[in-house]
Amino acid sequence: MKVFESFLKFIKTYKSLPFTYLNYEMTYRLFGEGERVILILMGSSMFPTESYFKIISPLAKKNRILTLDYPHNIKNIKELTRIVDKLLDSLGIHQITIFGASHGGSFAQAFAYEYPHKVDRLILYNTLTKTTHMNEASKQVIQDVLAVVKELEELRKVMPLDSVKGVFLEQVETAIKDESEIDLFEYMIANYSEEDEKLQMRLIKSFIDTYSFKPEDFRHLGQNVLIFYGHDNDPFGGAELIETLVELFDHPKLEFIESDRFSLMINADELIEKFEDFINEKPLS
Repeated sequence: MKVFESFLKFIKTYKSLPFTYLNYEMTYRLFGEGERVILILMGSSMFPTESYFKIISPLAKKNRILTLDYPHNIKNIKELTRIVDKLLDSLGIHQITIFGASHGGSFAQAFAYEYPHKVDRLILYNTLTKTTHMNEASKQVIQDVLAVVKELEELRKVMPLDSVKGVFLEQVETAIKDESEIDLFEYMIANYSEEDEKLQMRLIKSFIDTYSFKPEDFRHLGQNVLIFYGHDNDPFGGAELIETLVELFDHPKLEFIESDRFSLMINADELIEKFEDFINEKPLS
């Protein structure tokens, strides 16, 4: 079965459910078996979490998996943590493991900071962070990210998103050699809207403006933090902030993966193996 056909089967099998809190409406998926609940936030560029079903499906065999579609009217990342907390309460979920990539990793840090008793493990990949003791290179990364956000806001005034989509698809086609696997990327890119982009930029900027972490903020996690890294380049920090992430946590486990954000949509076997090894370890205090 082609990747795109497998994806369509996946989203038909695990349908989105509604959740409303105050004036916010969002959807979520919760499925799988097992006691552990893993919140997966893989949103990156034009690809929502569900596009990484090659990660989600294997993990759902022994765990319950929660994915989210954020409300488009959310104003800042702190509000988002509050909404997710209310969702967990409504579902009777008292503790979660969070796997966050790209701006999903930023949310993972924010939620673990705001609700420390609800997070038992943190897994991050190619994500943004901001700390009180960043080196000069990392500080420059943050300034560059803010510049990218501002440039995108200005760019959209003169260049429609559809033009950008075409360029982005060309990048994907360069990275993915098998033409039979391009359908999934085309589908995701076609469905990405200006509202999606505005929300993503708003959450990234809000994260930078709101949080400046220090190691003491995550002492409750002990050594139960896994950081994936590789060759993947991301305009919003990513691999360039690995050193800062490592210094933020208490001896986090580091795992190199050969994949990038594109190939993980096609084959995530390496990541799954290392992910499961980590979550099956006895938690360290």
